[in-house]
Amino acid sequence: MLQVLYRTTYISHTKYLSYFAVLLLSAIVNAQQVSSIDSNGAEARAYFVSTLTKIAHPVLNALSNNRLKLDMPVETAPNAYGDRDKVTYLEAFGRTLSGMAPWLELGADATEEGKLREQYIQMALKCIDNATNPQAADYMNFTNGGQPLVDAAFFAEALIRAPRQLWDPLEPRVKQNVLTALKSTRSISPAYMNWLLFTGMIEAAILKFDAAGQADMVRLEYALNKHNEWYLGDGVYGDGADFHYDYYNSFVIQPMILDILLVLKDKKQALKGWRYKSDYIDGYSKFLERSRRYAGIQERLISPEGTYPAVGRSLAYRVGAFQALSQMALLQELPQDVNPAQVRCALYAIIKKQMEAPGTFDANGWLTLGFYGHQPEIAEGYISTGSLYLCTTAFLALGLPQQTAFWAAPSVPYTQQQIWGDKKAPIDHAFYPDNAKHNPVWQTVTDSTSFGSDKLFKKQWNNFYPWGTDHNGSARMYKSQIILKDNVLQLKATKVKKAEGKSKLDPHLDIKYQSGAVHAKHQVTVSNEYPVYKISGEFKAPTAAGTWPAFWLTAVNGWPPETDILEFKGDATNWQNTFITPQNCTTIKTTLDDALEQWHTYTAILKRIDDEHTSITYYIDDEKKGEHYTNFTNKPLWLIINLQMEGSSGEKGPDAETNFYAKNVSIKRIKAQ
Repeated sequence: MLQVLYRTTYISHTKYLSYFAVLLLSAIVNAQQVSSIDSNGAEARAYFVSTLTKIAHPVLNALSNNRLKLDMPVETAPNAYGDRDKVTYLEAFGRTLSGMAPWLELGADATEEGKLREQYIQMALKCIDNATNPQAADYMNFTNGGQPLVDAAFFAEALIRAPRQLWDPLEPRVKQNVLTALKSTRSISPAYMNWLLFTGMIEAAILKFDAAGQADMVRLEYALNKHNEWYLGDGVYGDGADFHYDYYNSFVIQPMILDILLVLKDKKQALKGWRYKSDYIDGYSKFLERSRRYAGIQERLISPEGTYPAVGRSLAYRVGAFQALSQMALLQELPQDVNPAQVRCALYAIIKKQMEAPGTFDANGWLTLGFYGHQPEIAEGYISTGSLYLCTTAFLALGLPQQTAFWAAPSVPYTQQQIWGDKKAPIDHAFYPDNAKHNPVWQTVTDSTSFGSDKLFKKQWNNFYPWGTDHNGSARMYKSQIILKDNVLQLKATKVKKAEGKSKLDPHLDIKYQSGAVHAKHQVTVSNEYPVYKISGEFKAPTAAGTWPAFWLTAVNGWPPETDILEFKGDATNWQNTFITPQNCTTIKTTLDDALEQWHTYTAILKRIDDEHTSITYYIDDEKKGEHYTNFTNKPLWLIINLQMEGSSGEKGPDAETNFYAKNVSIKRIKAQ
């Protein structure tokens, strides 16, 4: 009966995968073989999605229907101990969600993949309710034994990785149940090893989500302080005081340290008086560099055949051994000499090799114990069916949108394919922090002091848009609305007293405001001669409904391309957009509640990849927000600062005067050597 139920569910599930099936036809190979390189980014992404959902579906489907304890088989190792049936369900849930969370965080959209995500988001929300509701049949064990501490931490990490999709939509009742469940694990004492990070991760989630601010900072601090002491060098931490030749730097240590630190960075205002702020908030980059080095090592472990060394304990977690590599791809923080596309190809190779091995799944789609297929003898006594779902963490990079180098760049050989394929053999060096520092020589073409006087301004800037005074909102630009004072540019929008007709540009809105715009005389062109540009400035931006300030680059010849470094559209969300075509736009959204009250620095760095492609990396207050992959090379761009009104920011703008302030705006570039 169980088999019939599962097959019915799986058939329903697979209707959402028809789109991916078409893409995968050309990628299908014998289960024992792996193609040398994935066909292209779109096909690889489709394969990642279909494989992740194949793994996750039995767990999430059963739990969302309160049937996980009824439906999930519990296979244990021959030497199993510790009542695995008491803990295996939380293992399956927490680990599955932790790996799937970044993909879910992309949210629903009109694409087939976006529709599929919506199905799993709704399923996951039901799972969270059932797992933490004491009245539910699938209510999880969070306190009995030691293991619940581990997998409550993976559950907490999932919430941290997808707050907009997995936390914000929860009913207050469910949020309270989640916090109660997480806090209940405080009764469990962690082992003096990587387990300290499980307590730290749980407290990080409480810090992030509990409005009462009841995180136990000592537990969090202790986990970070001990691991900082246990750092051994060359990107590797001890598991405790000792070095272990296994994958726990990837299974747990590196990813959890970074995710805890990202929560601390997010809470930096509340923690401005925290004793360890300089170590773990201001010092985040130190830990990031360590993880970057470890990710570089991990990429080099993957053989041309899609295999990797079977060393250390917990090998039954399979491709979860490469969580750290996938996480660094997700964060877009791979080593400088590692092409994101080669990491895609490397992860594709190991995922395909292991997940297509005969015996990896049972007849009903549940994972079986093993490393390559069904090999129960390789599982330690603490491993059971639920443990295996840590393999989903290899799919973290699915949280990157399509228009990033990881997915959009052409396939290239990864390191071992290069070396064993009679191609270039990339050199490798140990990591030393001092050697990692790089200070490029920037050439300034638009000076940060150019708002200091009319003379300086006229030398480097023009009034209005490059094409005139009108654009796509309800404001017309006037010189009188452009004010220079104390090295600050002020653009002022005031409501007109009588009608001025319609804007000359689409969508031809009625002109309701007089406002200001300026554009730099220098045209930004990423080229072979000038392969890197940095555009930056400090701004106080209005966020009231109907206000539409922007700091952006747009094509000199036609449109697109376009990149928006700052764009507020009537609320406190900043949009950093990259337009490849009118339909192909990728966006990074950041909430800045004090955008008008405080100066914030907005930056974009454009780097040439080849004669067609350029990467754009966006920052706010020197914090990296994301990187997009574009076709902008050799395409000249105007830099514009403007205060437009209404349009995309709302139909009714303010009656009162609106101001947009800018200072220290500069354009810098690096000349090729």
